[in-house]
Amino acid sequence: MSLNALKQYIAQSGISQNKVAVMAGVSSAVISQYLKGDYKGDVAAVDKKIAEMLERQADKAKDLNSDFVLTPTARDIFDVCGMAHAMNDINLIIGEAGLGKTVTLKQYAKQVDNVILIEVEPTFSPKVLLVELCNKLGIVPSRSNHDNVSGIVEKLKGSDKLIIIDEAELLAYKSLEIVRRIHDMAGVGIVLAGMPRLRANLRGKKGEYKQLYSRIGFVKDLIDRLPEDDIGLLCESAVGTAAFNEQFFKASHGNARRLNKLLRGVNRLATLNKRPIDGNMVEKFTKMLID
Repeated sequence: MSLNALKQYIAQSGISQNKVAVMAGVSSAVISQYLKGDYKGDVAAVDKKIAEMLERQADKAKDLNSDFVLTPTARDIFDVCGMAHAMNDINLIIGEAGLGKTVTLKQYAKQVDNVILIEVEPTFSPKVLLVELCNKLGIVPSRSNHDNVSGIVEKLKGSDKLIIIDEAELLAYKSLEIVRRIHDMAGVGIVLAGMPRLRANLRGKKGEYKQLYSRIGFVKDLIDRLPEDDIGLLCESAVGTAAFNEQFFKASHGNARRLNKLLRGVNRLATLNKRPIDGNMVEKFTKMLID
């Protein structure tokens, strides 16, 4: 039964045998032999792994369809990016975690041409940042930071590109200064997005980074939560009704990430039980969310 089900899954999804092997926790050779009916090992054990993998995939198929929704807040983020792009300015987008900054910035980079999106990791040193920019621009990185900056500036001059740096609060002052110099010398727009401490990082503890902070044009401050209208649009897009908007807003505390977890849980329960969403389902998963 698992063999036939696996063949059907591969035919319908177009997934590779290598990917199937990774998801099932067996080697590619085992999957190849299994599909041909030539496997000489413990077939029952492979049957079990395949059946469990297919069950997991079927369960994931019941998950919520998270299409991008252009909420008023997302539109404001688009506007800030658009201004930086058009005016070759440095703009900021600041907000607590879970407010949809990253999702919106990725959507902007997807929709708008000539945008470079850098997602900063805690390991980003000035060299790592420059190498990442070089890779995005198709430049072979040098061992010298100076040479990398020169190459990046030369590539960016007159390009009309926008550089978006997400999680920018993770960048140390030296990295932020390098970003400023690239902006000044290449004349391209830059958007720095991150947690509220990004603003403090740009100012310095005693306001000593005036040369850096003075370059900032416009700021979109998302405060600590999304407005009720945003949450309502996200809910209606996900579940197809506005009937539970108020309940979802109170449960999510205006946090898009918390809302998404809640919507996914409620949707899964409704799908598994083949019944419409109701207030009791929302209440049940609200109690299960971590505070």
